[in-house]
Amino acid sequence: MARAGKREFDAIIFGATGFTGQQTVMQFGRLSLCASWAVAGRSREKLEALKAETQVVAGIVVADVDDPASLKQMASRARLVLNATGPYRFFGEAVVAACIESGTDYIDLCGEPEFMEKMLLRHNDAARAAGVVVCHACAFDSIPADLGILRCAQIFQAAGGECAHVEMFHYVDAPQGYTGHDTTFKAAVHGVGAAEELKRLRKDVEEKYGKVPDGCQALGKLPAKGQVSTEPRLGGKYVMPFIGSDASVVRSSRRVQANILKQPDCEKLMPQFGIYFAVAYTSSLLKVVTGGSMFQMLAKSSWGRDLLIRHPSFFTWGGFSAEGPTEEQMQNNCWIGDLFASGLVGGEKMSLTLQARLEDPGYIGTSMLFATVAETILTDRGSLSAQGGVFTPAALFGRSSLLERLARRGFEFKVIESDLPGVLACSGADGASYSGEETEGDGTFC
Repeated sequence: MARAGKREFDAIIFGATGFTGQQTVMQFGRLSLCASWAVAGRSREKLEALKAETQVVAGIVVADVDDPASLKQMASRARLVLNATGPYRFFGEAVVAACIESGTDYIDLCGEPEFMEKMLLRHNDAARAAGVVVCHACAFDSIPADLGILRCAQIFQAAGGECAHVEMFHYVDAPQGYTGHDTTFKAAVHGVGAAEELKRLRKDVEEKYGKVPDGCQALGKLPAKGQVSTEPRLGGKYVMPFIGSDASVVRSSRRVQANILKQPDCEKLMPQFGIYFAVAYTSSLLKVVTGGSMFQMLAKSSWGRDLLIRHPSFFTWGGFSAEGPTEEQMQNNCWIGDLFASGLVGGEKMSLTLQARLEDPGYIGTSMLFATVAETILTDRGSLSAQGGVFTPAALFGRSSLLERLARRGFEFKVIESDLPGVLACSGADGASYSGEETEGDGTFC
């Protein structure tokens, strides 16, 4: 079906009474993103309480993932649905299907590779035919990684060259310590448990939509780092391969750009890449290594997953809980991402360093990213790379107005160092951040 015309609401936030959903509601109210919007969930009582507490909510819609008719009714009332209910492998597909059937755009916070690739396989053709945009991973940490790596390549291209390698490093400064909400933890547990299913799924995706491009070969293959190493460019921090969904999201964007959208010369914007997590202290490193090893072992069995899910705080040294972070913790932490890029310009090897910062990436920052993605779709849909299909951020927003909008809200990729012609480092950029002074409570499990 074709996209419908005017709707009762511009946007509906589904799962609004959840932890991240509530933060998204507050962002919508604070930023005044659209004239008419609503919150949705299965409990009218909780939605009414949220409306009374925040005093920013416009409308209320009752919908339940176990009631397809209610989801379709919800989707048919809006131009865009923001799905904040997870884990998505259990609660996401019915919402995607309802939106496509209703001609309604859809975005989510998903960081679950299995779900994202399953939606591409099952629903891309229908979404394209309906002229519906479905975009996953519209928040931290996938937007910084997916768009940051692409941004490095775009800057090289604008300078007349080609970006060959990008190494991205995540680290968090959380002087008050940090506790993530256990919904995120549950999604990770089930994700590791579904590793074999994901392998089979990727074979089907590759058969239908082709292989992910190999990436730029101008400087050969990017050397991989060991499981643990120190990074001089970060003042000697310990770094480890990042086991989150970032790499999967980047590859998914590249598959769509090259094989589905068939964007001309898009492979010239696909550098070899590596994504890492950094910590400053040996104690933090020990937590990550021992906790990560225990997590990987337990998540492979059903009894182990059950144990992890029932005791998230115990297995993460307080890193996750059903309560989530305190207001004080959310107001006192910052994510920093450094991207070190190299490539060729006029046959000469050159380098570029970008840095981005995001306050409280897990919740306040994530809800800002999520809300700004919604704003871009609602007000500047024409800048998107396609008008229908299933996407991850770089494939849909790579040349849109999204980064400009985010920069106005304090999130941007600043040039810290550059020897590219015509590309200057930011005035007053603080290179001291590379040796950042983290406290012992450095948000290891953020």
